[in-house]
Amino acid sequence: MRSDFFKREAPLVLWYVIGFILVLIASCEFYALKTGVPTVTSNPSARRKMIELLKEEAALRTRERPFTILDLGSGTGKLALEIGRALPSARVVGLEISLVPYLLSLLRQRIWGLFWATANVAYKREDFWPYDLSGVDAVVIFINGNIRERMAAKLKAALPSGALVISNETHLPDWTPLATHTVGLLKLKVVVYRQA
Repeated sequence: MRSDFFKREAPLVLWYVIGFILVLIASCEFYALKTGVPTVTSNPSARRKMIELLKEEAALRTRERPFTILDLGSGTGKLALEIGRALPSARVVGLEISLVPYLLSLLRQRIWGLFWATANVAYKREDFWPYDLSGVDAVVIFINGNIRERMAAKLKAALPSGALVISNETHLPDWTPLATHTVGLLKLKVVVYRQA
């Protein structure tokens, strides 16, 4: 009796899964075309180095308010959660405009919340261009689209003096790197900049 049920319902479940995957892909492609930036996950070696650099920066700062880190284009939210876990006294904001990765980041936060504290991490589904960067101490980015020049200009104009920018494989035009770190087997570049 049970096997008949599964034989009848399995194709329907399979179609739901296929439909969900197609909607996921279509949403990601739509926002990739709209923003010029695809959803791509950072390499684990690059994430570890970025977190290490943020920990060093946070240790140097003594402030009345929390160290505020913006994960610009946070995708499915893994890096923001890893930063929040490594720096529990920091405030981490993941900014993502693409709907499906944003929803996946909220789901990931719920699941991680079962095991680790995630209250210092917040996700916002917002466009970066009008976003107020005046209270941001550090920005992490992995932008591999054709918007680097515009991104560099926005960061230069809007970040407060002394803010740190840590970039995964993204070289920002008109910014002078403080340091470039080569990480992992793929020899990825993690580039560090500081706002003048």
